[in-house]
Amino acid sequence: MKKVLIITYYWPPAGGPGVQRVLKFAKYLPEFGWQPIILTVQNGEYPAYDESLFSDIPNECKVYKTPAIEPFALYKKFTGMSADEAIPVATLTEKKTNWKKKLAHWIRLNLFIPDAKIGWIPYAVRAGKHIIRNEKPDIIFSSSPPPTVHLIARSLARWSRIKWVADFRDPWTKIHYYHKNRNELSKLIDRTHELKTITSCSMKTFVSTEFSKLLALNRKNKSLIIPNGYDENELKPIHAKTDYFNIVHVGGINRSRYYHIFFQSIQNLINKNVLDRKRIQLIFIGKVEDSVAADIRIECSGLQQIQLTGYVPHIEALDYMYRANILILFLENVDNYEGHVPGKLFEYIAAGNFILGIGPQGDAAHILKETSSGKMFEQNDQKGIEKELATQYENWGNGIKPQIDTEFIKKYSRKALTGQLAEAFNSLM
Repeated sequence: MKKVLIITYYWPPAGGPGVQRVLKFAKYLPEFGWQPIILTVQNGEYPAYDESLFSDIPNECKVYKTPAIEPFALYKKFTGMSADEAIPVATLTEKKTNWKKKLAHWIRLNLFIPDAKIGWIPYAVRAGKHIIRNEKPDIIFSSSPPPTVHLIARSLARWSRIKWVADFRDPWTKIHYYHKNRNELSKLIDRTHELKTITSCSMKTFVSTEFSKLLALNRKNKSLIIPNGYDENELKPIHAKTDYFNIVHVGGINRSRYYHIFFQSIQNLINKNVLDRKRIQLIFIGKVEDSVAADIRIECSGLQQIQLTGYVPHIEALDYMYRANILILFLENVDNYEGHVPGKLFEYIAAGNFILGIGPQGDAAHILKETSSGKMFEQNDQKGIEKELATQYENWGNGIKPQIDTEFIKKYSRKALTGQLAEAFNSLM
């Protein structure tokens, strides 16, 4: 079996969306002749923890963990967070409510370049050299965010002369929350890191076409689009009639991912007696910002059933998807977000229930259309949103299920996508 050294910050027990892509690659790579070797951090700062994900790690997979110097304990103490409180994954997108958070975030953006994980670099490079000497991997693969992983991989690839594939789950310097509060020198240093990564790696992989356009591509090395996907082994769609019309959102909701027009549409339809408030259930799986949760309860004051569960294990979140009648997909209302395709979108599709999305008309909208699994609405299209809600509610009452092209979506299975990655590795040998 050929070997690949995978450098990733997020690894079980890390939960949340950041861990899924690399974990599923590692799970299925052995079936394509590649043995994964993981280099990750010890006791990382994660937005959530999910020990159920350990079951996805293949027996062949060796995992090396190293210490790291991280500023998060100081950040929590300085901003008044408790020591055991998780820092949200999108903390830089939050509106700052006090001077301490404003200062802490300015320091993060301007002094920790490319990100707050830079204290991991010396430990990871030293461990990586040890792994390369002993394991003799054929390929190095690094997946960001955080971009620090690419600096580690570049150092190891240059030292060892091993081919290196850089994977981008998000943009780098053009990510949507970097445009404010960053000085020109910090921008220049970060762009230099980005350009060196792009030009020195052997191949680049991206989750979407739009994201690939946000990086400085050149013709000297290859690039490949490998989207996120769903794991066929986890999905067992349930299409039995539910007691409630379940409207489900999986994932965190912050202020920039909150569309009051959707909840206003629900309330309007209740007032018009199109929806029966006693038969509607709103369910939110994941962290919902406190101010957003308060607004939802006000907007939908006519509803009797509103659940906010907080983070739950991934397998439990999937169960909520199966029992949904409408799955909500809210994309952030920010610049450079057209290429964002959440990993949960493919799990939504595979669950077989209608997806109602609101946000930029980019890659996610295209995927919904090509799979006939739902529709993405503009943020001001209240008439269209209300019409779709009414249609889906009527279909539910009549026992009509969405007609989704289940054969077509199989190309988004994690196993099939891992096969594409393995082919990319093989092409570099």
